[in-house]
Amino acid sequence: MKNLKSLLFVSFLFIAFSVQAQKKLEKKAEKITSEITKVLNLTDEESKIIYQIQLERFLQAKKIRSQYTNNEALRKEELKKHGNQVYNKMKNALGKERLKKWSKYKSTKNK
Repeated sequence: MKNLKSLLFVSFLFIAFSVQAQKKLEKKAEKITSEITKVLNLTDEESKIIYQIQLERFLQAKKIRSQYTNNEALRKEELKKHGNQVYNKMKNALGKERLKKWSKYKSTKNK
């Protein structure tokens, strides 16, 4: 009985931490989407698409980082591949010109 309680408690903690991590990534995706929407004057539909791309971006990057914790070279390679996939999705959703505008905004913002 004591082992069962311990197992349930550990399971609960694991689920709680997983949910918290998911919410953190959702907030991050919302923040970036909000900024992109504002800078590029996106429609609600475009904004929803960008949110999904960003959320998937963060979730997949987290998965890659945890999957390749012991192999830095492979982790970097997988993250780069993933980054290219995200870029292509963003380009398909926004178009090349608006993606350039977003990139220019980010580069001037970070100076």
